[in-house]
Amino acid sequence: MVNFLDRANIGVAALAMNAELHLTTTAYGTAAGIFFIGYLAFQVPAAWALNRFGARRWLAGVITAWGLCSAATAFVTEARGLYLARFLLGLAEAGFFPGVVAYLTTWFPARRRTRALAAFLLAIPIATAIGLPTSGLLVEHAGLFGFSGWRSMFLIEGAPAVVLGIAALRLLPDSPDRAAWLTTAQRRELASELAHDAPPARTGGTVVRRVAHFALVQAGMAFGAYSLQFFLPQVLTALFPGAHTSGVSALAALPYAVAVPVMLLWSRYGDRVGHRTSLITGPIAASALAAACAAVSRLPLLTLAALTVMVAANLAAVPALWSRCTGALAGRHAATAIAGVNALANIASFAGPSVTGRLADTTGGYPAVYAVIACVMATSWAAARRLPAPPKPVAVVPPQAAPPPQPSPTTLPDGTTG
Repeated sequence: MVNFLDRANIGVAALAMNAELHLTTTAYGTAAGIFFIGYLAFQVPAAWALNRFGARRWLAGVITAWGLCSAATAFVTEARGLYLARFLLGLAEAGFFPGVVAYLTTWFPARRRTRALAAFLLAIPIATAIGLPTSGLLVEHAGLFGFSGWRSMFLIEGAPAVVLGIAALRLLPDSPDRAAWLTTAQRRELASELAHDAPPARTGGTVVRRVAHFALVQAGMAFGAYSLQFFLPQVLTALFPGAHTSGVSALAALPYAVAVPVMLLWSRYGDRVGHRTSLITGPIAASALAAACAAVSRLPLLTLAALTVMVAANLAAVPALWSRCTGALAGRHAATAIAGVNALANIASFAGPSVTGRLADTTGGYPAVYAVIACVMATSWAAARRLPAPPKPVAVVPPQAAPPPQPSPTTLPDGTTG
């Protein structure tokens, strides 16, 4: 939750920050999106570092670093400083998401993984639903150390990450083998289940193709998510002119509040029915149709309803996609492969805010943005229909017990043996 809030709170800050820093919509879109340049550049090295240093030390360092970078945004004075702060924040956050996804595969067998990933990914809508109104109140009313509201918001919301980073050094075990709350028998049983899930070995070419395929699907979803995420408060200000910052922030939380139960219910359904492609394609199709409705709508409430469906459906597909991805790319290099998917997909995460800013400046509104999102999501849906089938697990044959030793024949006094 802290991770996503520190990434997305710039959307609320923009309501006051853009005027103070004299940012155009295009410049703001570039600042929001440049986060993903640093994020993309450090994905694969971060995955290597996770394997090298272990989850506990590496994730603790990552969490602390992004908290400091987020807080440093409070001190920028012009557009170039904001670009640098966002780039460094992306660099610091790069090791977190793919690292945690790979980390969870070492704890949860495939039959429970969709729900486990959904529980982790629920942080996105929860952080937004709670964080946007909180950020709005801070922007309007906070004045820490004489700073303006949006600067105070970055300082206050960056602090929890630093605290959690320090706590992770004590609380986060590197693997189930080091978890003090598991008995030896429980560790053995978990290891057996995870070994049963292991996919057959694949060639490097197969892995690269699968990484590219999953990245293409994820790219369309990321484009749709971040084209709207960083601009939603500004979109709602245009739809409901005259609303205060706190009111706009509360409205912006609505799509993400709806997404929470939708993600939970869809992930539970997914764990029951298994790795069906429709678990991914269905929500993506709904999200694309909702974006198309928003593009042609001229009624503010109808547009808000369409955007709510678009956000909730898009987020519902994410746990199912990553569960399928971790199953297809499991193995010794899983962290690096998952980082590769995330890195390639986040090219679209950079493009989304940049395209939104330029289109909004050019057309004077957001309907064209929704139309582009609908087209990109339709492409993602088409790619998702052809995702590789879930791998068949390798059967783990328990070792056979050795037959009991037979006594050697003994020679009896009469010359016979027995």
